[in-house]
Amino acid sequence: MELNFSKFFGTNTQQQTDFQLDICFPWDLAQKDFTEWFCKNLYRKVLLDCYARAADFPQKKESVLWDSVVNTQSARGLVSILAEGMTDTDHEVYLLYVNNTVRPALNEEERQAILNDLTGDHGIILSFKDFYQTKILKQLAALLFCALKNANTGLHLSQSVILKISGLRENISVLNSQGPTAQAKALVQALTQDGKGAMLDSGDLIETPPFDPEPMEKTLDVIFGLISLSTGLPRSYVDGLVNSGLSDTGEADSLAVERALSFYFNSIFKPVCDKLLKCSLVYKRSSWRKFAEVANLLPVLEATDMVPTEYKEKLIKEVFG
Repeated sequence: MELNFSKFFGTNTQQQTDFQLDICFPWDLAQKDFTEWFCKNLYRKVLLDCYARAADFPQKKESVLWDSVVNTQSARGLVSILAEGMTDTDHEVYLLYVNNTVRPALNEEERQAILNDLTGDHGIILSFKDFYQTKILKQLAALLFCALKNANTGLHLSQSVILKISGLRENISVLNSQGPTAQAKALVQALTQDGKGAMLDSGDLIETPPFDPEPMEKTLDVIFGLISLSTGLPRSYVDGLVNSGLSDTGEADSLAVERALSFYFNSIFKPVCDKLLKCSLVYKRSSWRKFAEVANLLPVLEATDMVPTEYKEKLIKEVFG
């Protein structure tokens, strides 16, 4: 005779495989969408600053830089197209300049025409496959997404109300829990929705979960610091926060911006514009420090004849562009 001990002792041999819990207050935004938006937005800002420092940019061709809400083949400007190419490093970008508009090649025939054109008059091909900076930036943007998602959960939880009833397990069982449950819900509703007072036992307690922003701030400090390191841009440029120290003149950040923008200008913005728009751009450095130094010197130069006129004109042209 075979004994079934599991049935005899009433034990449950069924394996439970579902141990997953629902995420509290999920964020509707997908991580991939956030990381791509972050990279494109940062690169777009960099390219716009490159344009602001581009001397001798042809005025009649400035319209090719900007996006348009009109639904056409050239709705995206050159700045957005370059930012997307810098973000999506797995694919080459085939660009055409036709009728004072810049647009990507639409089909294989146009792409093949660009490949066969050795002079580059028909269009250009851009490749960012060796632009490894984007891969690092996407990983850091993913960390930023996780930090913001955790903050989203913490802020929503801080709006909830915790009702702590003294001796709950000792005094209330499953059989008589309906009444106390309804009473607890009425107390919470009176406090949170109706704004009324409530009578509680001396051992009971009503709390709201606190949200501590300090860990979040430290996390953002580390993430934005790494983004600054990977891009060469100062942190104030990346996160938009201006340094407010009494001894901080902002000159260090300005020099860091100039170094980083000089790289993006000469490596990306200038080669593309020179080849596609048939121009010759020159990087114009920000001269606010020189302007401040020369401002007091100009009256002296104007009043003296010891400095030749051509030197004066050269100095003024260098400072004011």
